[in-house]
Amino acid sequence: MIEFIPNYFELSDDRGSFHGLVNFGTWKEVNIICSEAGAIRGNHYHKNTDELFIILEGKIRITLQAVLSGEELDAEKKTFDVQMGDVFKIEKNVNHIFEIKENSKWLNILSQILDKNSPDLHRIIK
Repeated sequence: MIEFIPNYFELSDDRGSFHGLVNFGTWKEVNIICSEAGAIRGNHYHKNTDELFIILEGKIRITLQAVLSGEELDAEKKTFDVQMGDVFKIEKNVNHIFEIKENSKWLNILSQILDKNSPDLHRIIK
């Protein structure tokens, strides 16, 4: 459902620091998202796309639910709090909701290009 990704490399010296964040996968699209505290984003899932996220600033609460066959949400919800420096992947067929706790910026990296005419973006209306 969600996989937290540890840094694969770290180096610090008198010049500053270098953190290796991601060294796997074939990613097709990179986006930066900026949100104000109190905003809600997402509340959708993807049938064919995995997403990698890198939190650059702020704090976000994520609520996840598996999408079952018949496009229903699993009753079990999982919640995670993420902040600057966290790197994680959300798999396809997982509904994800982002509750912005502090003004935030993060990278959104997709395994597929999001087609503007037919996006792999699906919502379950209750």
